[in-house]
Amino acid sequence: MIERLLVKLKAMPENGRRKDHASILLPFFIIAIGLGVLAYRSYHLSVRMENSVDKLAQQYSAYAADITARHVDAAVRAEFIRASESWQQVERRVAVPGFSALEGWTNGNDWIVSAIYIPDYDPSSSVFVSEKTESTGGKARLTREFYTSSGTVRYTYDPDRLLARVRSTVHQQPLALEGDLRAVVSLVTNVRTPGLVRAKEGFAFIAQLATPLESYGVRAFVPVSYGSGWESHRVISVSLSFVALALTMLGGYLALRGMRKEAETMKLRGALIANVSHELRTPLSMIRLGAETLKRSNKLTEKQRTEIEESILREVLHLSHMVENVLDVARIQHRNAKALAFTPVLPRELVATLISTYESWIKNKGFIVTLNIEETIEEQLWDREAVSRALLNLVDNAIKYSADDKAIAVTLRQNAEHVILEVRDHGIGITANDLSKIFDPYYRAQFSDTQTRRGAGLGLTLVQQIVASHGGRIEVESEPGSGSTFRLLFPRHTSAESRHVPGLVHAPEPF
Repeated sequence: MIERLLVKLKAMPENGRRKDHASILLPFFIIAIGLGVLAYRSYHLSVRMENSVDKLAQQYSAYAADITARHVDAAVRAEFIRASESWQQVERRVAVPGFSALEGWTNGNDWIVSAIYIPDYDPSSSVFVSEKTESTGGKARLTREFYTSSGTVRYTYDPDRLLARVRSTVHQQPLALEGDLRAVVSLVTNVRTPGLVRAKEGFAFIAQLATPLESYGVRAFVPVSYGSGWESHRVISVSLSFVALALTMLGGYLALRGMRKEAETMKLRGALIANVSHELRTPLSMIRLGAETLKRSNKLTEKQRTEIEESILREVLHLSHMVENVLDVARIQHRNAKALAFTPVLPRELVATLISTYESWIKNKGFIVTLNIEETIEEQLWDREAVSRALLNLVDNAIKYSADDKAIAVTLRQNAEHVILEVRDHGIGITANDLSKIFDPYYRAQFSDTQTRRGAGLGLTLVQQIVASHGGRIEVESEPGSGSTFRLLFPRHTSAESRHVPGLVHAPEPF
């Protein structure tokens, strides 16, 4: 058994054998920096792309407005020339143009509101034509004149009608571009500040028409859309980069937390090894001393010989208890399930035998154990060794955490559903904060002298594992300064149910 213990102790990681936190966190730090640079670069490229689209939209709107304005100016000039040429054709057909000729000419040019023809040979015989329903309605009217071979024609025209006449030139797309970059061209009036204008969803450029239509202009609007929300390249690239960065940071945090827990575990394991080494040295020294005394001394009385033999037996039992605890700890560390052999056991006989076996060791610690056993409890399907170890761990804890009042009460009773094994002491008790954690591996309740009390915080974990493997549960009642009561509740089996022996089963892992 000692050889098995030494093998298990050598298998446990040494306290100094820890991973360097810096070497583990350095890759996460490098990845985080890389992702940060990637996020910045992605954002910068998105901004550059948007700026390029903005610049292209500005240039295209200016180009579309300027080209369209030139087309409109050329169409207006062509309309003026066409009107002049059509009048010259009238003069060729009619030697002396009169009212009907001038009226026909104005009707052919519907943008002309009124006209007057002044012949050179007799200005007093001028002819004037005007629309019957002519009403300015606040609209501006422009005047223009041209000279012919026989006289002068002066007319007044409506700019809106004239522009309506040449509107077909406005809707021509000056340049076809791929994608959504299209110019929306329209005529505007009352142009005061021509040039580039930042619109809500794009860019607009207003180009002023040439004289005499300088109060009019061509507006070219180019819509620009980068998408909104998750459709935006900037939002997508930056969001994904930050998500990756956050996941990396989370991984680093989890790795750091795992290393911290591992370091704490290593520290506790180191303390366990130190405690076990110290605890092993004492009983082994006592056993060796007692054995040498028995071997070399021939003058011992029978009483002295008996006391030495009882001391050796007591230390052997203590040593056996510690070795089994350490072996169970090793099983938990390697997550090995312990095989339990369920056999018919008389609970009252099990409790009495255990207390009797360790009575000398208990009394040597200065404690008195009081047994309260119901004799009517029937046989139960228990693993004798496991239940005995659970009870022994509770008694050991009661001894360990008791002060002046060195009385321990062990009670065995039953109710309709459970066989109850209870250990009560009058020790220092457990605080409410510690009650929820005392069954966690390696956890030890915080007392002023915790470090001086032997143990590694695994006794109650083993007790809970044993009770759980029997289908039961454990209850604790404790108040600081008033002692503690640990109650093991095993499912009760009747004599009829106890006839079937299930044999070997595997205990569930405690965590």
